[in-house]
Amino acid sequence: MTILIARNIEKSFGDRTIFTLPSLEIQANDRIGIVGVNGAGKSTLLQILSKEIEADKGTVTHHSSIAIIPQLSEGIPETASSLAKGKWNISNVANSMSGGERMRLKIAHALEQNAGILFADEPTSHLDMFGTEQLEKALLSYKGALVLISHDRDLLDAICTKIIEVEDGTIQEYKGNYSNYRKQKERERIQKQAEYDQYIQEKNRLEQSISQRKQRASSMTKIPTRFSSSESKLYKLSGAHGQENVSKVAKALETRLEKLEQKETPKDFSQAQFDVQYHTPIHSKAVVQFNKTTKKIGDHTLFKNMNGTIVPGAKLAILGANGSGKTTLFKMLLANERGIQLSKSCKIGYFEQTLSILKTDKTILENVLEETNYTESFVRTILARLLFRREDVHKPVHILSGGERMKVALAKVFLGNYNMLLLDEPTNYLDLATQEELESMLQEYPGTILFISHDRAFIRSVANHILQVDESEPRIFHGNYEQYTKRTTQASVNVTEQELLRLQTKLTEIISRISIPNQHDDITFLEQEYEKLLVRIRQCKEAL
Repeated sequence: MTILIARNIEKSFGDRTIFTLPSLEIQANDRIGIVGVNGAGKSTLLQILSKEIEADKGTVTHHSSIAIIPQLSEGIPETASSLAKGKWNISNVANSMSGGERMRLKIAHALEQNAGILFADEPTSHLDMFGTEQLEKALLSYKGALVLISHDRDLLDAICTKIIEVEDGTIQEYKGNYSNYRKQKERERIQKQAEYDQYIQEKNRLEQSISQRKQRASSMTKIPTRFSSSESKLYKLSGAHGQENVSKVAKALETRLEKLEQKETPKDFSQAQFDVQYHTPIHSKAVVQFNKTTKKIGDHTLFKNMNGTIVPGAKLAILGANGSGKTTLFKMLLANERGIQLSKSCKIGYFEQTLSILKTDKTILENVLEETNYTESFVRTILARLLFRREDVHKPVHILSGGERMKVALAKVFLGNYNMLLLDEPTNYLDLATQEELESMLQEYPGTILFISHDRAFIRSVANHILQVDESEPRIFHGNYEQYTKRTTQASVNVTEQELLRLQTKLTEIISRISIPNQHDDITFLEQEYEKLLVRIRQCKEAL
């Protein structure tokens, strides 16, 4: 059943055409992911399809109800039911909500509407890993159609049956999830490269043939000095005739060259290897040693008795729920606080969300060159890998988007005179293509990297050590993310059984207080607690 029809859509900003969309139909069971680089027009397309804004040309027709999960910056809904708030762990005080709570409220409000089409623009923004996995389960069980923008590849793989790509003003549809889309794109890239190589080969062959024919025609007019006058006249007559024939052939070849279908140069994905000599090696066995490291803020303990060793060259993912102390741990490392021992040769580069490392009055290239020993040529290659090509590097930072500034700050840290990097949510606001390029750069980086992320695909690709800060006594796990999750699965089952017993006991207590309240009991609060407990009990049973 067709529930949305779009025809002859065009959208421009000023003189620039953002995209054209000749035709699109959405069926009742579609799960569509919209992808494209930053600034390609993904959010604009979603807003046109949901009728939040109008296209310059064309029509969009809905044959179903819709609901929208907007970007976090677009305000929050006024309400959601108590059951939804309990399910999504949302407080009742709107003005004190964290970014994660505000996003969960948007999700809860939209899901409750049970609309025929759910539009979602970056719904994982500010969610921790648990929140992202909870969203994934909710979307998998959603009865209507889905149209979402996300930079979370695991989410796109789990949810989507179609991918719509917005690229260079055109919109292309691909069947399957994100991984299938990437395979199809790689096949397209290989085919385009082969067609381009064939075009260049034929172009060179024609140009060489034309040049040879012209040289031959020119040589036919030159009379050898040994010829007599009569011989010269005969040679000149025959030469003129031959020259005419050769010139005709050359002209025909030129016509073929003009009619040869031109092929665009494939996009250059130049690789560049980091030079170890620009990153002072750490010769000690440990870059960082945690020894019963503990952190309190007021009466609240973030973590205690953290132990473990970070070895040179490690790629350590720091995991934990929002507010568990991940960024605080970075601040402790920078301050070399008690319980932390740093190698004396350790030079720390810090990428933080405020992007304070950037000087907005300077250009992209000036910012990166400011603190690096690498050549300008190498710096340009790294910037090109982050999609800053040619004259883009001369743009002043103050005119860049948030995602573009993130990329400049990352480049500046990567190429700085450091041997250990602290990266706080480095994939935030980055499009998928840049995320994948960033992964390659992290894998190639010769130093030690500690990074905070909730992106499962990113962690799986990069990390070879794991630190879960919200464990009772955090320890460094020496292994990759898949090995870590396999080890913790059985442990979590045991914990879930204990948690289920505790929750059922608490539920019995709440039911008793609701049935026979005393004068101090707040019935509304108890009912909300009852709903939250039911949700948590269901979650524990699902986990078991």
